[in-house]
Amino acid sequence: MIHDYIRSRRPLARALALAGTAAIACGIHDLFLVRIGIGALASYPLMPHSVFFFVLILAGIVVDRYSKSILAVQELNASLAERIAEREKQLTEVFAVLHRQREEQALFLERQRIMRELHDGIGSQLVGMLNLVEQKIIDPAQLSEHLQIALDEMRIAVDSLQPIENDLTVVLANLRYRLQPRLVAAGLGVVWDVPNIPALPRLPPQAILHLQRIVLEAFTNILKHARATRVAVTAHCGGVPYGVRIDIADDGVGLPKSADSNPEQHFGHGIANMHARATAIGAALRVFRSGSGGTCVSLEWPIPPGET
Repeated sequence: MIHDYIRSRRPLARALALAGTAAIACGIHDLFLVRIGIGALASYPLMPHSVFFFVLILAGIVVDRYSKSILAVQELNASLAERIAEREKQLTEVFAVLHRQREEQALFLERQRIMRELHDGIGSQLVGMLNLVEQKIIDPAQLSEHLQIALDEMRIAVDSLQPIENDLTVVLANLRYRLQPRLVAAGLGVVWDVPNIPALPRLPPQAILHLQRIVLEAFTNILKHARATRVAVTAHCGGVPYGVRIDIADDGVGLPKSADSNPEQHFGHGIANMHARATAIGAALRVFRSGSGGTCVSLEWPIPPGET
């Protein structure tokens, strides 16, 4: 360090060189004139004073080096903080772009979903009504049925977009409200046994719509085929291996024996669509004879632990 300071030609370096030279000269003076006694008169020792100034200058050099090191560290920290702030700004901009792209993609997918549901639901009913009109032999009951189903499809599509705070009980309550007038008009008594189900953390509109369509198709089949007078809707949460289970059981004519193993042959594409929608939300659907001799549609929706 001393060598570097001397080579740097700084003021402290020059002072250190002078102090070192003076200390050497004072040492020679003390050796020859004080210790050995060369000369006529005894001389006063100068070495302690020269060493004091040498140490004082050396301490100044140490303090100077330390101060410059602290300043260099502070400048480095400031530079790193500036670079980090710049990188954070860049990352924030990138995340903002990604967030905007995800929102646009989600909006696009939601629009596609709504268009698909309108086409498959209301669109098919409108086509059926158009065929009835074009045949020029209009059955008021059949036309009314198509209109009612189209209205139910539209209302269900709207309900699936409403905020429900992941509450499955609200979904089933909305279905009851939408279907109740139609069921009363058909003379069908309905018993709803749906307790409060804990909120589910992941219940997107698509899953809500699939669930609503499964229940709607079950009631449509009851009205068309079962000739039932009573329907029981039960739901509960908990148990192994399934988390949520919804049963819709009627007291109608039930499934024919030939349809026990393959209900799709008896009800056509309706049951197949229900199975497809149940699979889409990760649920299992079963159609079988109920205890009263009618038909029971059971939807079992597994929920991983910690999600209720």
